[in-house]
Amino acid sequence: MTLGESVRYASECDTCGAPAVSDGGEGLVDGQVHWSIAQTCAACGSHVIACGRSDVPGDLRERLLSEHGPTRLTLRDLPSSAVVLMKVVRAELGVDLIEAKAIAQRIRRGAQTGTLTEMAFLAHRLHQAGIQAATERP
Repeated sequence: MTLGESVRYASECDTCGAPAVSDGGEGLVDGQVHWSIAQTCAACGSHVIACGRSDVPGDLRERLLSEHGPTRLTLRDLPSSAVVLMKVVRAELGVDLIEAKAIAQRIRRGAQTGTLTEMAFLAHRLHQAGIQAATERP
């Protein structure tokens, strides 16, 4: 499964400081979150590309949410055990037990939101653990 979203925005050239154009995005590719940012400067001709997996830069995440809106993670059937849900949340988000419990409660209420890619990633991992989850735009 491959899905994702992107955004184009004005930026400042990392090389010369002139106005530049940046394209950034994140996507779910084969069950992993990937992100990239490409910047092009007409003034000095520089092209800069940055990319990674997981840990999407905060400014890119905020731009994606601003342009595309949040996506909600919903459960099709509430799992009989909150333990499995919390286990997936802890493992995939790297949070402590208290935060995992809070996130699991938001998921159960249908109140957990994020970027399309973030929520699709969690839905995919939950599905692998036997919990039916889906993403939707509010």
